[in-house]
Amino acid sequence: MTKTMKMNYLQKASTYTAPFSKGAQGSISKDSNESMLVKNICLLFLAFLLTMNLPLLAQSKEVISLNGTWEFYADNETTEAQILSSSIKWDTLNVPSNWDTRERYSTYVGKGYYKRTFNVPKTWKNKQIRLKFDAVFQTAKVWLNGELLGQHVGGYTPFEFNITGKNKKENTVIVMADNTYHRGAWWPWGGISRDVNLITNEDLRIVYQHIEAIPDFDKEVVDFALRIKVKNNSKKSKAIALNSIIEHNNKSVFSFESLSDNIPANSEKIVSTTISKPIKDFDLWHFDTPTLYELNTKLTSNSSAVDDSSDKFGIRKLEAKGERLLLNNEVVYMNGFNRVHDHPAYGNTEPDHLIQQDILDMMALGGRFSRMMHAPLSENILDFCDSVGYLIIEEIPVWGDDDPQTFKDNPLTKKWMKEMINRDYNHASVVGWSVGNELRNPEGKWSEKTLTKDQFEYINSMLDYIDELDTTRLKTYVSLTSYKKNVDITNEPFEKLDLLCINSYSDGVKCAKATHENFPGKPIFVSEIGKKQIGPAPQGALSDELVNQLQGLNKLDYVVGSSLWSYNDYRSNYKNTPASGFREWGVVDENRNPKKAYMQINQIYNIKKK
Repeated sequence: MTKTMKMNYLQKASTYTAPFSKGAQGSISKDSNESMLVKNICLLFLAFLLTMNLPLLAQSKEVISLNGTWEFYADNETTEAQILSSSIKWDTLNVPSNWDTRERYSTYVGKGYYKRTFNVPKTWKNKQIRLKFDAVFQTAKVWLNGELLGQHVGGYTPFEFNITGKNKKENTVIVMADNTYHRGAWWPWGGISRDVNLITNEDLRIVYQHIEAIPDFDKEVVDFALRIKVKNNSKKSKAIALNSIIEHNNKSVFSFESLSDNIPANSEKIVSTTISKPIKDFDLWHFDTPTLYELNTKLTSNSSAVDDSSDKFGIRKLEAKGERLLLNNEVVYMNGFNRVHDHPAYGNTEPDHLIQQDILDMMALGGRFSRMMHAPLSENILDFCDSVGYLIIEEIPVWGDDDPQTFKDNPLTKKWMKEMINRDYNHASVVGWSVGNELRNPEGKWSEKTLTKDQFEYINSMLDYIDELDTTRLKTYVSLTSYKKNVDITNEPFEKLDLLCINSYSDGVKCAKATHENFPGKPIFVSEIGKKQIGPAPQGALSDELVNQLQGLNKLDYVVGSSLWSYNDYRSNYKNTPASGFREWGVVDENRNPKKAYMQINQIYNIKKK
């Protein structure tokens, strides 16, 4: 194990926190002393392994973090040739982070260049090597030793390059990040915003494993479906075996039947199986009891272990029946908060402590369910929501009356959706997918707005595409037009939606009633509600009108919840942003200082639906 790898493991160990189990009112039931004991035991065990110089990962798969200090240069006039020639004067910047959090780059928009050198361990010789980026906003180009590896468009999902045979004794990687393109009122935080890693593996590897664990309450079983994607980078066909086991609290629950197959040379293949088990043998995942299981798979070839994969998942079923939402066959009414990935010190590169503080606070205020943000969320948010029981609809960033991506069978938005679903498939907290937000015709009177033909066809084609990727979660689109007077099934999606999501900044009760009148028979979730910006801390408060609307929604049988826009204030250059530079819609400000609205929403959201 290299010195760099040892330091990375120690850093991860030092930030380990035992998972919380959170009750209905937001209290933490995990004893802090027990958490500290678990942490100390983990640290001692890791320290022992490091002193013994033993690898923490199988020899066939190792990871070296490239996080840390990179060289940085921001300029829209400098050419790529000049950047590659190293004839410029570089600054420094930490990775991951956003350049906009630095005073000198606080308003810079455009191209930012990152540069660093790295060495590949000698033990990685004759192995596959990948360079992986968890997120770069928004358009990225990557060069290795002067050679262009490729480009990625989309600021919130991971991408990687196979650099086998391209690496030298010492290597230089340069990354361009361009944040010119963005949607919505949130700030387009620029840069390498999530982790960068070097990963090595054998010619055979597990690309991903997707597991479904859906209760069938009529048959009293849990239907498990396992799909494992295996890649073969060698020039020969390879015979493989996959052995998967389900564990809970480090104890075996059951094993899948061993899977065997042949993977052709330079190709990938999905191997799958299904099995049903009695429902009485399992604890279901619920917002009050977020029980997680673990899927562990070993890949072998010629009787030798070549790769392994581990993923946590929950056994649960969220479904729409008529005009109600049912979680594990129980009718639920769930409120929540939109939360913008934004903080003055961290931008959208959010540390664990901030995420945990925010999510636990939202839950203490009565939040359980929301389409939290207009973009794929970071994995540490999803991991924490899995562990505490907050339900999420994830969305790709397609927004507004002028979004250029809204046309039928758009390959770029399909790519975004596929990257998001492939990454987040096993997360119990993710219960739905949304294809966009607030699309509408830019022309015409506000009261007469509908979707354009292209927007309508975009939504329906994306809903069809979700069916190709995942049939186990809710499909939705967030509408600002479903309650207008000129809408019908020819210009507003309805038939392919499981859940009707609407946003309201006028009269939420009136909008919900009009949507139900136009499109009866399906549940309605008010995915954003607001009336006007709440104002700064500490005096900012919800208007009496908005309080009445939130209470009124609670009385409509076909409304399954509402989500306040928003939990936190956030940086923006959108119209009507206050002079502070932060939109003041939150119940807490950008530094998480509470407002009067904080206690108001606490009282409203912690009252059970009548």
